[in-house]
Amino acid sequence: MTCCSNSMPLRHQIKQNMNAAFYNIIKHAINNNDFDYIVRLYKEIRDRLAQMLFNKNGNAYKALLEDFDIQFFEQRLSNNAFDSHSMQSLVGKTFSWIHRLQMPIRDTESEQAKIRVLQNVTSMDEMVPNYIREVHGCIDTMEQDMKEFYENQNHPVVKEMLRKAVEHIQSQKK
Repeated sequence: MTCCSNSMPLRHQIKQNMNAAFYNIIKHAINNNDFDYIVRLYKEIRDRLAQMLFNKNGNAYKALLEDFDIQFFEQRLSNNAFDSHSMQSLVGKTFSWIHRLQMPIRDTESEQAKIRVLQNVTSMDEMVPNYIREVHGCIDTMEQDMKEFYENQNHPVVKEMLRKAVEHIQSQKK
């Protein structure tokens, strides 16, 4: 046994503690109406999704910015006009964007993540951290998929997949 053989469990434990602290801070922010923090987290989700859209002048990018209207979100929070129905709508909208941007093979995973968020509707201070956790988990997976795609883009199987995707898109335009 080496001096570092226990480092993985320790790293895992540290990561778990950091995540628990982060989600406790979110709960605290919700319970204390710290809207600035919640808005920053919401903006971070919007920005991470927007990074996946390559055409910053395109309709999809504009639609994403409209769907994640930061000022409107902030106004609803500060005027106590954001309730569980609003949260459920936000969850649906967010996972709709995830569904559009991710690889189709991930649809089942993201749908399960959405269900996990919506099942825990007992209180906002439980639902919001779950929303943030699940959304970031999906986006992390999307980013990893993109990284792997780019690293393997010259592989014959990936080239064939791209060729078929282009053919499919072109056939739908006709």
